[in-house]
Amino acid sequence: MAVTPLLKPIQNKKGILYNFQSSIEDIQLNLTNNPNGVRYSKFALVRIPEIGTPDTLQTDNKIQFLAPGETPIIDGLNSDNNINLAESFQNYALNLEALLISRDDYNFENKRTVAERVFFKWIKELGAIRFQDANNLQKNLETLPTEKRFVEPDNPNSTYNRVVQYVADIDVVNSIRSADNAYTEIFVHIPTNVGTTPYVLFKSIKDENYFPNQTITNNPPDPLDIEYLKGRHFNEIHPFGLSLKAFYDKDDGSVNTEITDDPFDPGSLLPGNWYTELTNNSYFTDDYNSTGEYDVAADQLIRKQLGPTIVEYVRNTLDGITIDFDLNNYKLAAENQEIQAFTQFNDYVNNKNFEYNAILIYYDVFDPNNLDANGNPVDPVTNLYGVLFLDKVEQDGLEFIIPPITKYMPDPLNGTNGNAFSHKPNLKLDTSVENVLVERSINDYSTFSMDLFLDVLTQFKQLQTLYNDKLLELNELKTEVEDLKDLLINQTDFNELNIRLSNLETSVEASQALFNNTQGVVQLIESVNDRVNDIIEGNTSIQVSYNLDLLRPGPGINLDRSIPNRLKINNVNQEYNIENSSIVDITTNNNIRLGRFTNYVRHENSSIPITLTTDLQLFIDDTDISWSKGQSLDLVINDPIDLGIYNLKIYTDALNRLGTGEFGKNIINLTDIDFDPTNTPIFKITCIDAANFEFRVDKIR
Repeated sequence: MAVTPLLKPIQNKKGILYNFQSSIEDIQLNLTNNPNGVRYSKFALVRIPEIGTPDTLQTDNKIQFLAPGETPIIDGLNSDNNINLAESFQNYALNLEALLISRDDYNFENKRTVAERVFFKWIKELGAIRFQDANNLQKNLETLPTEKRFVEPDNPNSTYNRVVQYVADIDVVNSIRSADNAYTEIFVHIPTNVGTTPYVLFKSIKDENYFPNQTITNNPPDPLDIEYLKGRHFNEIHPFGLSLKAFYDKDDGSVNTEITDDPFDPGSLLPGNWYTELTNNSYFTDDYNSTGEYDVAADQLIRKQLGPTIVEYVRNTLDGITIDFDLNNYKLAAENQEIQAFTQFNDYVNNKNFEYNAILIYYDVFDPNNLDANGNPVDPVTNLYGVLFLDKVEQDGLEFIIPPITKYMPDPLNGTNGNAFSHKPNLKLDTSVENVLVERSINDYSTFSMDLFLDVLTQFKQLQTLYNDKLLELNELKTEVEDLKDLLINQTDFNELNIRLSNLETSVEASQALFNNTQGVVQLIESVNDRVNDIIEGNTSIQVSYNLDLLRPGPGINLDRSIPNRLKINNVNQEYNIENSSIVDITTNNNIRLGRFTNYVRHENSSIPITLTTDLQLFIDDTDISWSKGQSLDLVINDPIDLGIYNLKIYTDALNRLGTGEFGKNIINLTDIDFDPTNTPIFKITCIDAANFEFRVDKIR
């Protein structure tokens, strides 16, 4: 049963990646049980609109956090729009997804997840994106004779700003497989020559997991949890201070709502809402005009009011929205045989400069046994993995915005250069499977590989220059050595050498008798060799003894000298070093003396649970025994400890080796999230770098 994930707001300008639970479960399912393959394949650059009140309501698609449902109007917004963004994504999009995949009839075997459709529903309900039917100059009628396709409005005289600016293939994916995890490097490259994708086609997809006129209701076991996120409880506290109340399409109907199908005529507003269902605490999918379909792209003007709070926004009726990544369906690309990839499609003569502040990352699910002649999957299904927000929300005048990155195309007429960008999000999945399918892919039409090749050539050019310089230096050194050799042989040196040669001649003449009797010398050597062999083989009365007193026992090593002239080396080190403080109540005995090798500490309190009223500090005393690289300490919480809102803080460095004070090194702060429902976890603390006091803490149970 799925539980709505709890998000952290964007903290700094490095941004944050929010991923979808259904996609993660889909990837793990394919990695563990299914024969399907998974590979990251596509990305889309999006410009999240400004946050504020629209200037021209009919065409201005600014984000309004009060627009979705009723809860934001009832409870109000936070003064920090980074919190509002995280709350809206968590409490609307991720909560809707959690309720969908928790349904009894949800089909996990379906290769297509609900993630992308949930994302575009969320951003649509914010009033940030709109759609219209694609015309015959945009969709390819040969491949789509009857199927509908949609595009965003693209009127240069309108204040509407396209959300999806650029679509392309992921250039390079390098997945590394190990026994415990799969670590994937993704290279997102935007070359210098490209501009915005001329237009992006969208399609409306329905299946057994997401379909028109669908009602998704929260029915928790505890009625007090009905207003809150899926799987969360009314008395829980969010670790990052966000609200845990779900943002439903319909909360309790207390907000007065008016609607009209003519956004240009506010006077035609009538009481009502875009849905007709009456179930509280629910989400709904569209069913425009009750036709049983949600593939109608029409704009509606909605006005909501609760007391003095009023919000007006334009909402589009299209639902089940996904990006069409089939380039054959784009008429402009289909008519040009040279266009074989989105990168070439984006290098079109009429393409423009564009801005983006977020990246949608997609992956393919495919049958590895069903490939075409070029080794490419046949009929892969593309799903949304997550959204990478590139920066935090900042104020821009009277509005707020995620600061965008501007992509410029080269302009040969004005002689201006373009720019290029590369992003490398690293994704890591933990799994225990034995047969993980790992894909390495390189886009054949990408300029990224050519950029890498040019970088290598540049390095070779630099190496060649350095090599030539070294050759010149060697020639100069050779000349200097020759000059020095000429200076060495002078008359004084010649006389000294003559004397030494005379001495050598005299010495050789004195040893001439020995040289004349080489046979006797050889016989003497052979005799000595035979005697040495007899001693080694024990064929003589001579006994050889060894000085065993040179050997001394050390930590974990014992020497047994009970048999004369024999030495037995015993390893007396056990797996765990048990000290007097190994089994204690760490809430009252919080100073643990570090022993040699692997340490074991077990918290016991006669099976009596302990509830913290303040932070619990645990000190690992390394006064006598210093930490060694690879040394570890296993901390077993046998009897329950209820941390509540407090932390278990673990410190070391009793001798202040780092200069931060006695026990100034904080290894880790554990919260109630690190404790499972039984409150009996096991943590392994491993020293990675003894000099700099770097540790890794793994939760074993």
